Amino acid sequence: MTKSTNVNADELNYEKYEAKIYENDTRRSIPGHDELHKIIEETTREFSKKHKVKKVLDLGIGTGITSEKILKLIPGASLTAVDFSEQMIKGAKKLLAKYKVEYLLGDYSELDFGTDFDIVLSVIGFHHQNDEGKKKMFKKIYNSLKPDGIFILGDLVTYRDKNKAALNDAKHYHHLVENARDEKALEEWAYHHKFLNVLTPIEDQITWLKDAGFSNIEIKYTYLNTALITVKK
Repeated sequence: MTKSTNVNADELNYEKYEAKIYENDTRRSIPGHDELHKIIEETTREFSKKHKVKKVLDLGIGTGITSEKILKLIPGASLTAVDFSEQMIKGAKKLLAKYKVEYLLGDYSELDFGTDFDIVLSVIGFHHQNDEGKKKMFKKIYNSLKPDGIFILGDLVTYRDKNKAALNDAKHYHHLVENARDEKALEEWAYHHKFLNVLTPIEDQITWLKDAGFSNIEIKYTYLNTALITVKK
């Protein structure tokens, strides 16, 4: 059976650096990283005003910075954190030590991560799922949410319009050149973007979210190849 995740953890930069260095590189390399997280915080704040949030699932927790922002807003919630990198989970455990967290090591496309979540989020990770993998994950996430639950997807995307796609890609590389920590980091992140990322048109992903059963789909943010989509069950 063909894997839907196109990389292994050791193909990425996870194991090379401590969590803080990797976190810094991520902030430098993802266009609109800080603005994306501000909108995630706003979305969580508004959602938690209307719904009692007990369970949160983070698919691809990385260093834990996104979940930390969410748990600061809803500290009583429990978090299930999934990642296929031991190094990333190690860093997340330090950052989230004071919160109630269950860690699952493995590929989230292959794991049973449970049900009855109020919030499911995935930030800058879904671009390592091929198109069939994205479709399957959207259905899997739909089934994991409570009624009225929310899925927050922040990721790198492209567009059906080839001119727009080409322009955004060129600007993405320019962003990498302008913001890389050093020449080595630029080499690693440019290689990552060119050869390891599977960017899917945002229009296709919206169609697949609808096919999975989601409603009230909203594009909250786009900047170059970065996008934030929220959907309700």
